[in-house]
Amino acid sequence: MVTIVVHPPPANFSASHALLGRLYLEHRAFLRRLLLSQSVPPRDVEDVLQEVFITVWRRLSCLVTPEQARPWLAVIGLYHARNHRKLARCAREVLAGFAEDLPEQEDGTSPETVLHAMYGVFRLKRFLEKMRPRIREAVIPYLEGWSVPEIAATLGIKVKAVYSRLRLARERLEMLSFA
Repeated sequence: MVTIVVHPPPANFSASHALLGRLYLEHRAFLRRLLLSQSVPPRDVEDVLQEVFITVWRRLSCLVTPEQARPWLAVIGLYHARNHRKLARCAREVLAGFAEDLPEQEDGTSPETVLHAMYGVFRLKRFLEKMRPRIREAVIPYLEGWSVPEIAATLGIKVKAVYSRLRLARERLEMLSFA
């Protein structure tokens, strides 16, 4: 049997401290499950949970009755989960020394080659965005490897129309590449 030493609360311990402690003990597991269900990674749940309770401490005066705490806490938890997902999109982890541990690439793909390929994809995307929708709807499946008769059947147009749209796209691409 383990004995837990209980210390008396400090002199400046108020009713709001007691309420926060009660909310933490009663609703911590609920909020943890809520955050996990909202796609907060398990490694970040404890940090987000702490942020939730910091907000609860700051906004404790907004709580009307302790019986209404669960929905109030759920809303705060949902807001923090949403904010965490938004910020996690922008955050990237850098693994220092990881690249040195990898074996040399055997296919001969250098970082410069990958960079040029990514730039080419970026330019192709910009080119497709500037293209008229009727031409784009024929070009994208063609780039994906569809045959011209398949494109014509899918779009419900003649095969000659697909060839014409592809020709217009090639002319536009040549015009842009020389400019």
